Amino acid sequence: MIPMTENLNENDNSRCWAAFWEKTTQTGNKKGPLTPAFWNHMAHRYARDTPQEKEEARLKRILDLIISTGIDIKGSQVLDIGAGTGSLSIPLAHMGAHVTALDFSDEMLKKLNKRADEENVTIQTILKSWDTINPDEEGFRKKFDLVIASMTPAVRNPHDLSLMLETAKGICYYSGWVHRKWDPSYYDLYKTLFHEEFKESPHGFYLPFMYLYLLGYRPEVSLLEDDWSNYETIDEYIETAAGFFSTTRQIDDQMKDRIREYITPHAQDGKYLARSQVITGMMVWDVREQNTKP
Repeated sequence: MIPMTENLNENDNSRCWAAFWEKTTQTGNKKGPLTPAFWNHMAHRYARDTPQEKEEARLKRILDLIISTGIDIKGSQVLDIGAGTGSLSIPLAHMGAHVTALDFSDEMLKKLNKRADEENVTIQTILKSWDTINPDEEGFRKKFDLVIASMTPAVRNPHDLSLMLETAKGICYYSGWVHRKWDPSYYDLYKTLFHEEFKESPHGFYLPFMYLYLLGYRPEVSLLEDDWSNYETIDEYIETAAGFFSTTRQIDDQMKDRIREYITPHAQDGKYLARSQVITGMMVWDVREQNTKP
């Protein structure tokens, strides 16, 4: 891991919060959703089940919040961290931005590049894990007018957020979970497999918000409560459930067989409709507007 910089005008409060945040999200070795393999598996499913009207509404909310800062997207340098298949990178490129899209999943970036070619936009892609980036070696320090981290595990601790601040010379946008209630089958399945209740992991939107606040930034925040649903084949359900459970449990082929036995009777025509209740948060701030007074 690249050491955290010392020039973020940290104070006793922000250092204390950073230590708390680090402890809260400490998971040891990266597993499940923190691995490229998990997202390579997920790549082909992105945007497959999202109605176009809902996707357009989501994009409008994000862009409206970003543009409310006064940034001129046309001609701006944009870094999209954990860009995935390009749900933000491609629209921003259409708006005239010079977009650099970074992700540690090669399958996600293949989808992004394919879409960019089809839509005739130019996007620079980088296959790397965000936490290994050195801003000076990459030429990223204070390069970007807009730095984005949208619903990505790439920014999950103080070090990762600090890298955002180091690479931005203007606006930052972050979004993440405030709350997520998984499909009921996950809780029932977990109890069936491990004979204990599924323990919700802490959802982290408040962690980066408080860190920024204690550093002297005043992000503008917008929250949205929503219901998510998507159809999964039995094999997709198995891989998704196994991926999330593997953050705390050892999942082998025998365990996957047990997941298959569980979900097959609940599927219709070989597919299962998974439903989640979520609250997501998004925030924007200007790195040039920092109150460093104690």
